[in-house]
Amino acid sequence: MEIILAAAGQIVGLGNLWRFPYLCYKNGGGVFLIPYLLFLVFCGIPLFLLETALGQYTSQGGITAWRRIFPLFEGECKDYSS
Repeated sequence: MEIILAAAGQIVGLGNLWRFPYLCYKNGGGVFLIPYLLFLVFCGIPLFLLETALGQYTSQGGITAWRRIFPLFEGECKDYSS
């Protein structure tokens, strides 16, 4: 399932990478590309590298790697008061 989702994300991501800036420029929103590129450089790329490093560290996929690092992310609420 992860391979299918990763392939779908890759296809959608590559299409948006080329199409979105072109449509912004064509419709007069070229100024929007400045914050778009800033967020890409300062948020998108570091988060991608974090997820890649986490996957390599745990030798698991993106979803199961977080379970190994921090089990509370699984969603179960356990009662530790007793």
